[in-house]
Amino acid sequence: MGLYFNLSEEEREFAKQKTMFCLIIYDIRSNKRRLKLSKLLEGYGVRVQKSCFEVNLSRNDYQSLLKDIEGFYKADEEDSIIVYVTTKEEVTSFSPYHSAEKLDDILFF
Repeated sequence: MGLYFNLSEEEREFAKQKTMFCLIIYDIRSNKRRLKLSKLLEGYGVRVQKSCFEVNLSRNDYQSLLKDIEGFYKADEEDSIIVYVTTKEEVTSFSPYHSAEKLDDILFF
């Protein structure tokens, strides 16, 4: 199954071009800001490690997420937030959980 299960092959390819696969990694000193950032990111994607999320976004959602994330960054506290953008097809994973896809509250393997 998957995210594009109800689309034709042509529609599926078009939809894939309109989405961005992002890996968001962060190191936030403040517990309060770190918790708020993790709650925000849970609304966008799937946590793959303690401070690492995978998200699939449209370009508009990506720009919105970047604006939201920027408010959590404090240079004077030596915080770090890194967003890698790629396509899902370019990802190589050695994790038993990587093939899981989150749809609402259901995981499909």
